[in-house]
Amino acid sequence: MRHVILGNGPAGVIAAETIRERSPSAEIVMIGAEDSPPYSRMAIPYLLMGNIGEQGTYLRKDPQHFARLQVQSIQARVDSVNCNAKELILHDGKKITFDKLLIATGSLPVRPPIPGIDLPGVHSCWTLEDARAITALAKPG
Repeated sequence: MRHVILGNGPAGVIAAETIRERSPSAEIVMIGAEDSPPYSRMAIPYLLMGNIGEQGTYLRKDPQHFARLQVQSIQARVDSVNCNAKELILHDGKKITFDKLLIATGSLPVRPPIPGIDLPGVHSCWTLEDARAITALAKPG
């Protein structure tokens, strides 16, 4: 049985771990678009305050956690899902088949129609990439 999980946030991580616990022989593929290990968005303010480093936001501290669980992690964007064919197509054109699919992609921040919201230096505070951009601009004082 091949389980594919779209999203590697808290829901995707817990799903992968739970599937592994209940089905030791299942093939598990977790797909996330970001270039970092699964992390907690709720930890980003602590990162920005300097209370933790970037690794402190990671959901699982051991870099080999998913490899040890035999969960394949793929960094990619998914362009389409074909439920009838039980396949999805990644942004690079690669096809991935599945027996079971879980979509755990979370949410996106709302950007209200405020004048100037698209100006340089105005950032959402939602991803590690956002935190990196804010940190690069933030100065003491």
